[in-house]
Amino acid sequence: MTNWNLLKRALHVSVVCAVLGLLVPSVAAAQPAPNLAPYKTMATDALKLVTAGDMKAASKKLLDLEAKWDSSGLDAALPDLDDQMDTMKNAVSSGDKKKATAELNTYLQLIAEASKPASKPKPH
Repeated sequence: MTNWNLLKRALHVSVVCAVLGLLVPSVAAAQPAPNLAPYKTMATDALKLVTAGDMKAASKKLLDLEAKWDSSGLDAALPDLDDQMDTMKNAVSSGDKKKATAELNTYLQLIAEASKPASKPKPH
């Protein structure tokens, strides 16, 4: 009798695990994209400053962007953006207008990609 109860419990556990295995990827993929609009705006403002040749003001804008980013907790979820932020800050700090423009544009492209909602999982 005990073996039958054990088998029933094992079957129930297996079914629950199977159902959770199907649901978890769907729930994870259905998460909305984070709101990155404030970071896009700040980076766009910095790009305008670089274009105008005001590297000091652009550096200040990027420091503000980084402070906001660091307090958001998004750095762990979006490590590519976090890495690119450091790269563009260094490019702007170098005073090289061409390099700073390229790195800011790369950051803005990454923001655009990360802002897209996650695609729905394909059915099995």
